[in-house]
Amino acid sequence: MINRLVEMVRQRRGRKTLYSTEEYWDSKAALFQDTAVSMWPNRVLNELYDAEQKRVIADYFSRVDGRTLLDLGCGTGRFSRWFASQGAAVVGVDFSRDSLAIARGIAGAGDNPTYRHGSVFELDELEGYDLVFTWGVLTIACRDTLELLDALTRIRSALKPGGRLLLTEPVHRGFLHRVLDLGLPQFLDVMRQAGFEIEATTPLHFWPMRLALSYIQWPAWITVPGYHIGQALMKLPGLSRLGDYWAISAHTASRASE
Repeated sequence: MINRLVEMVRQRRGRKTLYSTEEYWDSKAALFQDTAVSMWPNRVLNELYDAEQKRVIADYFSRVDGRTLLDLGCGTGRFSRWFASQGAAVVGVDFSRDSLAIARGIAGAGDNPTYRHGSVFELDELEGYDLVFTWGVLTIACRDTLELLDALTRIRSALKPGGRLLLTEPVHRGFLHRVLDLGLPQFLDVMRQAGFEIEATTPLHFWPMRLALSYIQWPAWITVPGYHIGQALMKLPGLSRLGDYWAISAHTASRASE
């Protein structure tokens, strides 16, 4: 366990060059299984986070039945399968071939979802989707605001007129940032530059508790109360900024207003 923690610290120090490589995510897919591939070593915490994430997503994407949906950075297809089970026609895209191999190996509903290999910076579709969803993609793939603007502009072009985007991203400036070192107000400004109108933002996962619980497989009697304490604290005045992730809902701005 100590060796794993040391390795995680080493990876965090080299995150700017490591997290944006296909090889890193391939190695993670080979090392972990189930939700640990796309979340944390603590499986009990992952189950709690999975339920929390899906509640928030369902609030924003209340109806996906019959919609075309792009799961950009789909990883092993955890969300792709969930959206498909609700009736969406889902395309999952990821640049980790090993993660996609796991996704394809898990049974779906016929040929839905479908998966393909690719990067957010290779997205070149025009008005192909009603909905686009990401989970922890842009803050890892983008190194600066220029790359973020490029990625968001590509996403906007891929959406149909009136299409909607839901980003669930660890947006941070400073200690907690992944690769992109940017505060939430600045992140939202870049979204507006790319042609999005922001609808709402919601914090997810109280980060002090996430740091305490995520990297060790604590038993449920420690993990569950700790999680709920963190959730309660995050709802107190002024503490919403301690969310580790932000769910950001937006829709495409009309061409006339640009």
